[in-house]
Amino acid sequence: MSNQPNSPCLNDWLHRMLRQREKLLLYNQKYWGTFRRKEWLVNGDCNSRYFQQQANTRRKKKLICKLKDDCGIWIDNAQTIATKFVHDYTNRFLSGNNGATAMPGLILDPAVSDVENLSLISIPDMSEVKSALFSVDSSKTPGPYGFGAGFFRQYWDVVKNNFYNCIVEFFKSRRLLRQINHTFLALIPKRDNPSETYHFRPISLCNIVYKTISKIFISRLCPLLDKLVFPFQSAFIA
Repeated sequence: MSNQPNSPCLNDWLHRMLRQREKLLLYNQKYWGTFRRKEWLVNGDCNSRYFQQQANTRRKKKLICKLKDDCGIWIDNAQTIATKFVHDYTNRFLSGNNGATAMPGLILDPAVSDVENLSLISIPDMSEVKSALFSVDSSKTPGPYGFGAGFFRQYWDVVKNNFYNCIVEFFKSRRLLRQINHTFLALIPKRDNPSETYHFRPISLCNIVYKTISKIFISRLCPLLDKLVFPFQSAFIA
């Protein structure tokens, strides 16, 4: 090949060998990928050695061992790192608005009628609560209490009365218990090797009661969106 770099036959042979090599690499990747998936399907859903190895590897990969403070100094104490996250996210999500700003002389026509307002806050019936609950993905990560939508869907006949009374109590009192509003925050890295708190994206893991109430409001608001949101504002609800 080095003696005849411009030979058409040799160049064609080289291209065919390269294509064959790419096919073999792709086949090898698919084969081992399928084998690894089979092993996860067989041993990944039980307390096996393989499961423990995967869990430990994943835990070590996601463990936040050190973090930079406001002065750029590395901190490696677990309690100090936790305090840093709590402090930064508390300040980040703290509202700076102390109250509604008065705008005298501004007159806006209401976009939602009184009848529609009443329909938004009316007490739901059992079928509406069930429809909202069953629209939640059962594979979603559960909230602080550890019960996901799949549990309530499977044992709906047992828990439906208590669950329904809990939802109705919110619509009657118009107050949400602080315990229901409690969530877990999962920190998802935005980049490789994160070193600052803003390098993580917080994802709220809400409990199922909170999710069901949200689903009810969403289903009631959907028919009114055309009146509330203009077409050029669609990015806010996308």
